[in-house]
Amino acid sequence: MKSIFTLILAIFSSSFCLAQVPTSGPWRGELDHFGGKLPFNFIVGAQASKTKVDIRIQNGSEIATQGDAYFRGDSIVVPFELYDSELIGHVKDSKTLIGFWQKKRNGKLLFRIPFQAKAGSKDRFENLSPSKINLTGKYAADFWSDENNHSPGVMLLNQKGNEVTGTVLKTSGDYRFLQGNVSGDSLLLSYFDGSGIMQFRSKLIGNQIEGLHFAGLAGKRNFTAIKDDKASLPDLKKLTYLKPGFDRINFSLPNPAGKIISLLDDRYQNKVVVIELMGSWCPNCLDESRYLSPFYKKMKDQGVEVIGLAFEYSPELSISGPKIENFKKRLGVDYEILFAGQPNDETIAQVLPMLHKINGYPTTFILDKTGKVREIHTGFSGPGTGVYYTDWIHEFEQTIQNLLNEK
Repeated sequence: MKSIFTLILAIFSSSFCLAQVPTSGPWRGELDHFGGKLPFNFIVGAQASKTKVDIRIQNGSEIATQGDAYFRGDSIVVPFELYDSELIGHVKDSKTLIGFWQKKRNGKLLFRIPFQAKAGSKDRFENLSPSKINLTGKYAADFWSDENNHSPGVMLLNQKGNEVTGTVLKTSGDYRFLQGNVSGDSLLLSYFDGSGIMQFRSKLIGNQIEGLHFAGLAGKRNFTAIKDDKASLPDLKKLTYLKPGFDRINFSLPNPAGKIISLLDDRYQNKVVVIELMGSWCPNCLDESRYLSPFYKKMKDQGVEVIGLAFEYSPELSISGPKIENFKKRLGVDYEILFAGQPNDETIAQVLPMLHKINGYPTTFILDKTGKVREIHTGFSGPGTGVYYTDWIHEFEQTIQNLLNEK
């Protein structure tokens, strides 16, 4: 009888075994990525409570969190709530974390990738050779998986010692905050934010950087980058357009509570209206919405309205609605974000039949006070792009002001 009681007590106790508290300060982790060990950095703050700990992911100058990390049994969970993913790690000791990063979609597990992390290091890549090159500058980049599938971009790099930060601008948006190192004549970059994972492994050969770009679970492309101060993207205001015979759009869609909202509602009449095609799962949309939220609060009394059209992975409002609400709450969004369906060509054609097509998320429409579409901008250059971001803000706000001044 005593042995059974002891066994029950042991099982009960183990189920409530708490994780050790991780050491505060910088940590360095590695994901077991198919392109090689993918390094990422995070910072552990002071323990917020008996059940929570402050953990923030770092990519370049961005140090961010999407939810409170918490203890679960003998593990720590770092949630990325907007992206339906989480890091789950067992604290082997206060300076070692071993576990996996997993991502879900509509409640079902998509994948799980092992990771390991150790406290004390601010390094990105390790075992580096002294830097032989300085790669600071702007580059005309080209990505391809085969000769019939080329994709241009603009790469921006800033090197200090052997540490490198930067991004890549594409027509669909930017690669946000890349971070890495130069080792000898090699350039190594990585990125992890709970949504996307990518890394660059390349070398300077002659006058160009050559190597491989790995993204997601299986994306692998060749890439080259040649320094070019005049490198640029195509005109992002001409990539997305309305079909012939149309100069305005219309829609009637539900908000997360199920209320049908139309562009013809009184709220949007005689206003300059900004419409953002986006998704709560999209990091570039997060960047744009993070800007639009305070912009709207500043401008709504001057005759400006904003509407988000959220294309979500689940076709069910009962599933996608709470994701949109969580997105609004985290960013402090006061304007309507409507559920538009799933992010595919068929759904977009149903919701906006007057639109030729879209080329990426986000895509932003600016309507004048009569409801006419005056501008359509593909993609978004976020804060990781530096001057491209500030230039976009200046041009966007000038356009809005010009339309407000029209009689």
